[in-house]
Amino acid sequence: MNPAAIQIVRLAESLPDDFEALRHEASAESYRFVEGLREEWLAGRYVDGDDRFAVFAAFQEGELAGIGALTPDPYDPEPDLLRVRHVYVRPLRRGAGIGRVLAAALIQQGLALAPRLSLRAADPRATAFWEANGFKPDTGGTRRSHLLTR
Repeated sequence: MNPAAIQIVRLAESLPDDFEALRHEASAESYRFVEGLREEWLAGRYVDGDDRFAVFAAFQEGELAGIGALTPDPYDPEPDLLRVRHVYVRPLRRGAGIGRVLAAALIQQGLALAPRLSLRAADPRATAFWEANGFKPDTGGTRRSHLLTR
């Protein structure tokens, strides 16, 4: 893996050109949360300048390789809690460290703004990934599987 070959971009104006292809790949794997990200983006949730709402895209060799978001937790609206959401890496790009670099950007942004981050791991592979990135299992909140505390 060459992390320098992975570029993380915070999206501001529009979703990347390759987003529809990424969304279809996620849907083919039965991951519906990327569609949720699209709906939230189109509804204007990420354009008001509130740093707690952020979408990061990962590019490798100029191609959209993954995406992820940070928002206030919609299920546990506590002021000291943000949620890592909609994280997806395209199947042909997995294993190259893209998820790790993307997760690091989301965690850095989140912990700069709140002392706790939550998420819901979609499957056992995601559980192992997030635990390797410092999240601990947690069932104390609504619809979350993991928590990371600053």
